[in-house]
Amino acid sequence: MSEFRWNPSDRNQGGGGEFDFKFPPPQKVFPLLWGVALLALLAWGVVSGYYTVEANEEAVVLRLGKLHSVNGPGFHGKIPFGIDKVFKGEVKAVHRAEFGYRTLSAGVKSQYDYTSPRVVAEATMLTGDLNMAMVNWEVRYKIRNLTDYLFEVRNPVETLRAVSEAVMRTEVGDRSVDEVLTLDRTAISEVVGKKMQAELDTFRCGIHIVKVNLKRVDPPDAVRKAFNRVNQAIQVRDRIINEAEGMRNKKIPAARGAKERAVKEAEGYRIGRVNRAKGDAERFLSVLAEYKKAEDVTRRRLYLESMAKLLPKIGEVTLIDSKDAGLLKMLNLDRAKGGGQ
Repeated sequence: MSEFRWNPSDRNQGGGGEFDFKFPPPQKVFPLLWGVALLALLAWGVVSGYYTVEANEEAVVLRLGKLHSVNGPGFHGKIPFGIDKVFKGEVKAVHRAEFGYRTLSAGVKSQYDYTSPRVVAEATMLTGDLNMAMVNWEVRYKIRNLTDYLFEVRNPVETLRAVSEAVMRTEVGDRSVDEVLTLDRTAISEVVGKKMQAELDTFRCGIHIVKVNLKRVDPPDAVRKAFNRVNQAIQVRDRIINEAEGMRNKKIPAARGAKERAVKEAEGYRIGRVNRAKGDAERFLSVLAEYKKAEDVTRRRLYLESMAKLLPKIGEVTLIDSKDAGLLKMLNLDRAKGGGQ
């Protein structure tokens, strides 16, 4: 090591003091430097010789540029000095990609951006009936294969965004504006998720689509009031149709019940008349059979029975012999009035 000497008397005499440096010989310096470098290298190796994988992560280890292993959560060792390189990814977390809007701040009252040029360009779409619609949606996804996610595609997130936008524009372009705004929202979300998964599997992105949520679908600002009026008219129409359907459902069962009751009454009347007619016919046939057995007696009996029923209803009857046709009949016409003879 270097040596120096300082003489205080020199300072008292106004001098600047005396420093006398003496460097050690090289054969002593080089071993010391090598020792310091070796200690620093060992410290670096110890520090970089391990890594930690969190509970929701996986780690891919490349050894000299080639895939060596895929490790789960925990404490792991590796070869330092850049021989082993570790790449981590959150494979159990659900990631989210936003389209047509951006979340500026999340919380109880989240704030969103719907007006920036890129956001507006994503949201503006042409429907199948040549109308414009502003479509906002999000894609929730997970990393299914970390190796594919890291090494098969240069930028898997941008690939997912490109695929999602292309598929969504295709599905919106195949439907009318009414279907996009109200009728087919659920169907669009399901179809877009399935087609996105098929495309990403083709590219080997290592991504699993959890769900596609259609957040907002609105007409452009320039025609939004007109669309709202149309929607209000549709709601009024649907309400009137529902009321008419309810009235029909009440009237038709009542009419059917009245019809069934009339039919049953007519059936009963018919059966009664038929039965009475059959009874009368059978009674007449039985009388006819007895009449044929004794026609003269039966004829007299029927005559007498008929006269017994009719004569009490006639009142007074005057019988004149046919031989007295030339005689003047003197009738007591006043007897009915209580007069004389």
